[in-house]
Amino acid sequence: MKDLVPSAKIGVSELKGQVGTQPRVWIKNEAARVGLAETLSTYVMMAFGLGSVAQVVTGQGAFGQYISINIAFGLAVAMGTYVGGKVSGMSADPLKCVDLTCSSPAADRVLISFPGAHMNGAVSFTMCVFGRLTWKMLPLYICAQLLGSFLASGTIYAIYYEAIHNYCGGNLTVTGPKATAGIFATYPAPYLSLVAGFVDQVFGTAMLLLCVMALSDQKNKPPPAGSEPVIVGLLVMLIGMSLGSNSGYAINPTRDIAPRFFTAIAGWGFEVFRAGNCWWWVTLVAPLIGGVLGAGVYKAFVELHHPHPPEQNRVLGEDEHIPLVKRV
Repeated sequence: MKDLVPSAKIGVSELKGQVGTQPRVWIKNEAARVGLAETLSTYVMMAFGLGSVAQVVTGQGAFGQYISINIAFGLAVAMGTYVGGKVSGMSADPLKCVDLTCSSPAADRVLISFPGAHMNGAVSFTMCVFGRLTWKMLPLYICAQLLGSFLASGTIYAIYYEAIHNYCGGNLTVTGPKATAGIFATYPAPYLSLVAGFVDQVFGTAMLLLCVMALSDQKNKPPPAGSEPVIVGLLVMLIGMSLGSNSGYAINPTRDIAPRFFTAIAGWGFEVFRAGNCWWWVTLVAPLIGGVLGAGVYKAFVELHHPHPPEQNRVLGEDEHIPLVKRV
């Protein structure tokens, strides 16, 4: 048994040496790491999501229905969130401790976190408004999301190029019975007015951010660590199944404008911006308003009313005892 002790110590020392070393290609710049992770996670989400729409449209119902798009986008969000992990979902702020996992306000470097990648401009904007993300990081997140969405649109168009042209006969249209622009960006139903569509997008995004704030609230009932992406994916699927028929539940400005711009230069023309009474601006503005509104509602109705930590820890028999003799 004594002979095993030196070898065990050697093994521990070797393990410590392995843990302490970093790969030579490690990117130390935080902005670069966040940008790469957010771009890739958005790309994964959009590739799976747009691919499901392309399969349903070009297959004319033979390879899926509307429900399969809801499920696919929900799973796509989950996979994208896992890809971004804790890299894309955090931003450093050395000034204040507002991280969901922060325990010391005197920490030298604090991480303001969100459970996984954002992949949504409305989410990033809302996190900035409520101090969960520094404003200086917002342009980086938006650019990464736009790039990831644009690249995913090009990828899906290349993969389904023959299927799309076989379906529409080579005539790329935005509206009509053989329209294919809706594979990439969202468009309102023929009966939907701009006002109603605006409200639709505000409400859908508000529900998204309200629930996201609840999921990230460590003082409430947060999901088990590591399961957050799945729960967020289920949330997106729920929104699609309950609030998607009016306009395709974009609830994400970067998800919609980048593919729309891609279709404009890929053959559909600038009709993609004129269709639906110039619908494109609704998906840019309404989600930003809805995100802040939903997060604000949760904060006003729930988060601000959590007991303070000292009050939560005042448990009889643990943190304080009832004195047997009355003090004078």
